[in-house]
Amino acid sequence: SFESSTAELPNVDPEVAAEKAEIEKEIAELGDVPEAAYLDEIYDIIDAVVPRTDDPTLPALTIRAWVLGIFFGFLYALTVSPFIAVLLSYPLGHSLARILPKVSVFGLFSLNPGPFNVKEHALVYVFTSACTTPAYALYNIIGQRYQLYEENLSVAACVFFGITTQCFGYGLAGVCRRFLVRPAAMLWPSNLSTIALLNSLNNPDVDPTLPMTRLRFFFYVVISIFVYEWFPQYIAPILTAVSLLCYGAASSSNPDVLRVLGSATQGVGFLSFSFDWSAIAYWNPITTPLWAIINQFVGLWFFAWVLTPIFWVKNMYGKDFELGALPSEGPNGSGDFPLGHAMNTPKLLNKNGSFVKSLWFVDTNTLTLKEEYYQDQHPIYISTWFANIYLASFITFSACLVHVGLWYGKDVWHRFRTAMSELDKHDLHAKLMDAYPDVPDWWYIILLIATLIMGIGVCQWGGFQLPWWGVLLGFALAAISILPIGTIQAISGQQIGLNVISEFLIGLILPGRIGAVMAFKTFSYMAMYQGLFLVQDLKLGHYMKVPPRAMFAVQLFSTILAVVVNIFTSFIIYESFGRTEDHIIAADPTSPLVWKIQVDAPVGWTANGYNVFLNAGAIWGAIGPARFFGPGSPYSSTLYGFLIGAVLPVFPYLLHKWQPHSFWHLVNVPLITIISLDPGTTLSMLITPLLVAFGVNYFVKKYHHAWWKKYAYVMSAALDGGTAIALTVTFLAFSTRANPMYFPKWALNRNDVELCAPAYYNDCNDKYKYNPDFNQTTDPQCQYFGLAS
Repeated sequence: SFESSTAELPNVDPEVAAEKAEIEKEIAELGDVPEAAYLDEIYDIIDAVVPRTDDPTLPALTIRAWVLGIFFGFLYALTVSPFIAVLLSYPLGHSLARILPKVSVFGLFSLNPGPFNVKEHALVYVFTSACTTPAYALYNIIGQRYQLYEENLSVAACVFFGITTQCFGYGLAGVCRRFLVRPAAMLWPSNLSTIALLNSLNNPDVDPTLPMTRLRFFFYVVISIFVYEWFPQYIAPILTAVSLLCYGAASSSNPDVLRVLGSATQGVGFLSFSFDWSAIAYWNPITTPLWAIINQFVGLWFFAWVLTPIFWVKNMYGKDFELGALPSEGPNGSGDFPLGHAMNTPKLLNKNGSFVKSLWFVDTNTLTLKEEYYQDQHPIYISTWFANIYLASFITFSACLVHVGLWYGKDVWHRFRTAMSELDKHDLHAKLMDAYPDVPDWWYIILLIATLIMGIGVCQWGGFQLPWWGVLLGFALAAISILPIGTIQAISGQQIGLNVISEFLIGLILPGRIGAVMAFKTFSYMAMYQGLFLVQDLKLGHYMKVPPRAMFAVQLFSTILAVVVNIFTSFIIYESFGRTEDHIIAADPTSPLVWKIQVDAPVGWTANGYNVFLNAGAIWGAIGPARFFGPGSPYSSTLYGFLIGAVLPVFPYLLHKWQPHSFWHLVNVPLITIISLDPGTTLSMLITPLLVAFGVNYFVKKYHHAWWKKYAYVMSAALDGGTAIALTVTFLAFSTRANPMYFPKWALNRNDVELCAPAYYNDCNDKYKYNPDFNQTTDPQCQYFGLAS
């Protein structure tokens, strides 16, 4: 076990010990639930960042919070880290406190209620955080309006669709707050670095044993990581993926296989290390509990490094080893598969193993399957890693339901029957929050009814092709899933998406209708995701003692603002590049000219996320799960994942019953099987984050506990904030130019940063990239490079 007992820690607050004893007593009355097993760990983590005091007189939802929130929310709706807004809003908030007159406006509020405080600062973060998370509906809207050429899809319909899907889950959040916010065991670790940053800026600390303040330490780390990130981002990109197998592949008897296994971009990244914090931070290695990240990485290693290579070599899904092997698409051809294999790619491939675009399967007039074209190309294949992501998704969904039912069923039933005010009455933070008026349930009910009506209307008459019952079915799926998935996210920081399950369900009911499938996926997934997003912010407010009604108002307003800004910004960016004159990428020369951003946009501007969404829509919508996963399909065996997921969680539960003092309560099957990565993601961050987690949350925590308690989560926030600033500066400085400014070529800056592709392919790429006068037709080595379609 990687737990730490408060009994072994110095200076344990007697109030904490008494509080914990009362909660353990309540837990014992409910039966054996996992809270009792790691309650010490949870209290140690919370006490490291969350003050045990509150001043209810501090104003929260002030005019300063609104002004700064709207300003940064609008500015950062272009998806920039909210940590930058937290840093910038701190001096601006104090400046407004000095400048604004202390006058009352109509007797309702004061322009300047006093010094800028941590609760206002927390609301600015919540405002900006909501705006920096792009509306998921964008994938649906861009896919339908631009990639499928439904240009008659009105702007008003797009805006209403975005607002409805983003706000759809807030009603569910109101029901879930008694289960996912108030309990101390519902940690929500993703909030911890934010709380550490807010408290470091606003609450000075004095500790003679560790004299450096958190604030000074924070800025030292921000400056250091800002300088360092220029290397992996611009000067030495090789640091983003150091793939050891590729370095030794040339001297191997089978170099092609080693390159694919070792490549983080085309393969599974075995023994590939990333020294880029922007990649490492994806897993939140410092704020995620150590037991949780161990579970997740054991599963990732098994699926990526054991199962996928075996399935690939054995052709588990029919033609795995042959996919991507056509010379016309290899390093001497189009370069779609520079390693000569397609193990990790989001692309679809036909019966011959040749790349086909998802758009080619869709009749853009009716958004249905082109049956004749499909029959000519089928069976359609996907890469082995792509297929295993689907397998893991099926396992995870059923495992989540069973796991939460086994471990948390009694506690959920108890909380369902108990009044809110009686829940967690011995927890200090819950008691402090009882001083503030809660959000009435009818607020959530009205919002739920309003969004349901809007959703039915915009889908029926707005052009999104989802019938009214589809909206209700999407809500029902989210309602069933939000509590078990929210429980896993609350204790581990990792969310299990509904996107695959929602596509599977609606694809069976409405086969061949890509528009309806994409809309249903957006509704059901966002009902759960946005509901949990609000719950997560409510937990942040719970820790920071921000009034729940202020949190609700800011979250709702900022979500609507973000949708409007996201949609109009995306339209402007997409259309600013214009259309391409090249018909090569189209299956039919008479088809509409595609938008340039999809094929030849400048460096830094890609539509990869939209393309992945559209590919999934083609698989589940146009082709349909009955054809793609049904009997006779190469991928029918993945459906056994549902059965496997229903059975696996039973074993650690029974073993824990047999050995209650062992480690089995820390074995979490849904965390082991969740793969929160898209196919085609660079897999160079499957080792370094775990090393960071062990270093900080085991060795430092065990041997330098006082340092860990004071600085660990501040360091996490500083690393994220400094990296976000570096990414923003390098992107704006070098990637938004008409002609991108590349750093000069040297040993640590090559076009193929991991050096896995053949040497001649890398040489040709470098010539093309760094020499504007390069004429490949006169170069014997590169004359066929990139010319094949």
